[in-house]
Amino acid sequence: MRAKISQGTTRLFVCARALQLSSLLLLGLVPMVLGGCAGFVSGANTTTPPPTTVNITNVQAISTTTSSTQIVWTTDVASNSVVNYGTTISYGSTTPVDPTMVTSHQVIVSSLSAGTTYYFQVQSTDSKNNNGKSGGHKFGTVGISISGTITPSKGGGGATMTLSGTTSATTTANGSGAYSFAGLPSGSYGVAPSNQGYTFTPANQNVTVGTADLTGVNFTATGTMVAPAITSQPASQTVTAGQAATFAVVASGTAPLSYQWQKNGANIEGATSSSYTTSATTTSDSGSTFVVVVSNSAGTATSNAATLTVNPAPVLPAITTQPSNQTVTAGQTATFTVVASGTAPLSYKCQKKSRPR
Repeated sequence: MRAKISQGTTRLFVCARALQLSSLLLLGLVPMVLGGCAGFVSGANTTTPPPTTVNITNVQAISTTTSSTQIVWTTDVASNSVVNYGTTISYGSTTPVDPTMVTSHQVIVSSLSAGTTYYFQVQSTDSKNNNGKSGGHKFGTVGISISGTITPSKGGGGATMTLSGTTSATTTANGSGAYSFAGLPSGSYGVAPSNQGYTFTPANQNVTVGTADLTGVNFTATGTMVAPAITSQPASQTVTAGQAATFAVVASGTAPLSYQWQKNGANIEGATSSSYTTSATTTSDSGSTFVVVVSNSAGTATSNAATLTVNPAPVLPAITTQPSNQTVTAGQTATFTVVASGTAPLSYKCQKKSRPR
């Protein structure tokens, strides 16, 4: 009868037979036989090595415009290219995979919004399906501008321009009435001018901007009359007789403004500017009040009253009664008296002159 022997049994049999023969062979041949048996055992335990990661370095965003940028990076092995990006760290958008196996990668990210910050992650996979990712990067697209002119420049120069909508801002038109808002993100905006004494056509404009600068957002200014208002009142003055006093006022309103100063309620001839200087004063002018009436075609404004105080001019002392000679007996006292006039207070100093012997 013929026995059936399995493959595993055969291997064990061969190794056993080899051991029996080792006693009959030279000592130098034993390692060879045993090494062959060891090969049968170790060959059954071989495993596949684990995958490796693609190493990504030198990630940059270059050549950024209002609507696109170029993302570049390098890898240590040839790999494909893809970029994940978005306006938050969650990304949300992905470029098509570029299957070209390279170590220097370039991917164009387009259809972006102007003046916006984007976050991105690059990703590469090699031919053995080893993958690498590099995140935590960001770039900002170039902002756009909105500009225009207000005519005529008389009404446009110095006008305050207010921007509302996607971003809020204010700016001032220059002396020619030109203005500009720069560095704006794509979006919808409202533009409105303001300037005291003027209305504008149109009163405001609504515009939408994408990735190109918007020019020609223009306005026309029309002057309106504003009645005068006193913004700085004339102040009361104190002078010495013979001096002049000056009163001044500051007023707002649509030019031209007219001025008329009054003294004690009566117009002063020729006093028609924003300040008035009196002629040389006398003590009789003390207590007088001064006001100014400011007017234009829209109305008038009268200032508060300012009071003039005139102090007498100092008068030099004069002796009106001279001291008289005195005769007394030795041991008695002598009294000398003088009467003087002049601006008080007067000070007195008596002097004694010795008689020569």
